[in-house]
Amino acid sequence: METWYDKHADVLNIEIEEGEYWKSVELANGIILDISKDGKVTGIEILKASKRFAGDVKKVIENAKVLAS
Repeated sequence: METWYDKHADVLNIEIEEGEYWKSVELANGIILDISKDGKVTGIEILKASKRFAGDVKKVIENAKVLAS
């Protein structure tokens, strides 16, 4: 499993479970769920992540593995 933060795009990606990717479902609040063919959530992508969190959670995001641009 892998978690990364893309500072330029302000996107936090959290891989929950390995599995064959089937499709993504975008929720109204800027959260995208990656779904496997058997209906399991395999990942969560949070758009505008730095705007959604504060305090300790924001520090975790800022210290997450940053993608090389």
